[in-house]
Amino acid sequence: HHGNGTQDAFYGDATVYFLSLHQSPHYPGTGGVDERGQGDGEGYTLNIPLPMATPRADYLDAFEQALGQVLKKFSPEFVLVSAGFDVMAEDPLGGMLLEPDDLYVMTRRIVEDAAADCDGKVVALLEGGYNPPRVGQGVVAVIRGLAGLEKP
Repeated sequence: HHGNGTQDAFYGDATVYFLSLHQSPHYPGTGGVDERGQGDGEGYTLNIPLPMATPRADYLDAFEQALGQVLKKFSPEFVLVSAGFDVMAEDPLGGMLLEPDDLYVMTRRIVEDAAADCDGKVVALLEGGYNPPRVGQGVVAVIRGLAGLEKP
């Protein structure tokens, strides 16, 4: 779901660029494209709301485009990823279709960009999901992506 807490924490801050790809409409009802930051932080929030059951290829395309847009504007000192696993297929509360392979691909893209833009500094927070076996598969995929290991 939308990273509303993180967005709120940095909404007026131009030193943090917040990007969220999330299902919409969905809990908590925030994360519209019109939410772009305020004050000094105007333009440092990018929300990409996606419909339920967005095809995997479309989700990955949206991720690539959004990440490219962020990196054109912002040169981070490090990248912080809140990896939520309710985007995975079979999550009982989510409605997305991602597989562990998709999480691996996105993680590798972030790691590769971080190597070029901020000396490889990436921190990943492994967040929720509601299908424990699938969460485990997702966590393994993200960790393998961070470590540069082969796909799970």
